[in-house]
Amino acid sequence: MSYIKYLFCGVLLLSLVFHALSAGCTINPFATNAPLIIRPENTTVIYPKHGERTIKFKVGETVEFACPQRQVVVDGTSSTSLVQATCISNTRFTVNGQRFIWSQISCSANPVARGRFLNSNCGTNARLAEIGFQLDNNRFLRTITICFDTVNQTSLYSYYDLTSSVRSSDTTTPRPNFAQDTGFYNTGNRNVNQLYVRGTQRSTINRLIGLAAKNTKYIQNGLTHFLSRGHLTARADFIYGALQNATFRYINAAPQWQGFNMNNWNQVETDTRNYAHNRNVDLQVWTGTYGVATLPDETSGEDIPLSLYVNGNKRGIPVPAIYWKIVYNPTNKRGIVLIGLNNLYEKNVSKHVICQDISNQVNWLNWRKNDIDRGYSYACTVSSFRKVVTYAPNLNVAGLLT
Repeated sequence: MSYIKYLFCGVLLLSLVFHALSAGCTINPFATNAPLIIRPENTTVIYPKHGERTIKFKVGETVEFACPQRQVVVDGTSSTSLVQATCISNTRFTVNGQRFIWSQISCSANPVARGRFLNSNCGTNARLAEIGFQLDNNRFLRTITICFDTVNQTSLYSYYDLTSSVRSSDTTTPRPNFAQDTGFYNTGNRNVNQLYVRGTQRSTINRLIGLAAKNTKYIQNGLTHFLSRGHLTARADFIYGALQNATFRYINAAPQWQGFNMNNWNQVETDTRNYAHNRNVDLQVWTGTYGVATLPDETSGEDIPLSLYVNGNKRGIPVPAIYWKIVYNPTNKRGIVLIGLNNLYEKNVSKHVICQDISNQVNWLNWRKNDIDRGYSYACTVSSFRKVVTYAPNLNVAGLLT
């Protein structure tokens, strides 16, 4: 009997070991200072599946752990910025020939992103650029694509992939300051950050329209009537802290009236994320700008285009007249354009309706579209929008995203 008992226990133990090994690895990618988890064959970030907060790997599966511009720390010892890891079981991986558990692997500090130009054009006087992470000398992990107008020093649009797992976001990473990348801006003796400072933007705008430098008629001291650093691709559109921080580049922003930013445009961003989550679909999203906002000259009443950088006749970093967002489902080829007026002082909103409003055909938008103080908003088909905004992407659209 004892022999049979031992045999049974041995078989049971082997069964448990086999099950543990066959189950593969499961890790929490939101752990404190966790590295980015990269699929090496196509240099893409690995996300949890929809509705989950862990990532699973098969036994023997190889991935990369990356801490761009930082070091991967393995069991207290700093390594390179990128290591390969192979799943053994549970949270155990082989790294550099040794076995470690996931909790022993971290980044020395938050990974650092950067923006850089690409060798492609995307419109008149416009060049493609990318925001992301340098993994090694030959590989760059792109998170956002930018179309940048080099003459007017402004981004025409951004592009990113919105994962259906967006609700699994890291909410613990502190907001960084915006960063200015090399080669994009020529703003004299002031950097872009200084141009956004409320006192500076007030004096710049007032000088354009004939007001005293400190007059608060338009650039006010409250919470809504000033120009904020308006994200194109929003921070909350990414689930990992490092990718969220990568959105804080000036090439991913444009001057946006804060009352619009925090109200209807924020609702557009929230509704887009909710659409991806609620329908369990990965979306492609382009967010852009069009036109230049104006305010009336104090003497003549003439509409004066607004910019944050003014040096004689030279202008840069214009205040967009409208913000737009193309939301596209590549699986069923359905899309929509969501548009908001970026001027809390514009009462004649009809002149900024550049395509037929079809928002009454969509039931997933929760904006207060007709409230000017929140940013007058509407929606269009992609085809009608592109007849006006010709630098927007040319997509194969089969119908409206409803």
